[in-house]
Amino acid sequence: MAFSANLGGWIADTLVSRGLSVTTVRKIMQTVGFLGPAFFLTQLSHVNSPAMAVLCMACSQGTDAFSQSGLYSNHQDIAPRYSGVLLGLSNTAGVLAGVFGTAATGYILQHGSWDDVFKVSVGLYLVGTVVWNLFSTGEKILD
Repeated sequence: MAFSANLGGWIADTLVSRGLSVTTVRKIMQTVGFLGPAFFLTQLSHVNSPAMAVLCMACSQGTDAFSQSGLYSNHQDIAPRYSGVLLGLSNTAGVLAGVFGTAATGYILQHGSWDDVFKVSVGLYLVGTVVWNLFSTGEKILD
């Protein structure tokens, strides 16, 4: 993630400096940050070795780091004076998802398998991609 987050930042800065709008760049980076992990999680059910499973998980986390140039940079774009508060609120929502996700994972594993857990994750990534691309903006909303 350390490598790919920096790579994503460099790509995002390059795209903006070449004239793409901040909104477009944030959408591209967040899409990579959501669809990349979704793809690698779908591959887990097809691997036959622990090493390949670890590689898929590492690639999933690595592509997730592109979100640093999407969602996590977006707070500064839309409300520079309130970006800290917005980041705190969005991280709180993320933590709540983690709390409920842990319970949901236990429930799913009692009735299914890890493949089912990863399918739910992929579904959430896909829904998140659609919602982000429909409603996000890189334009200032609050002063």
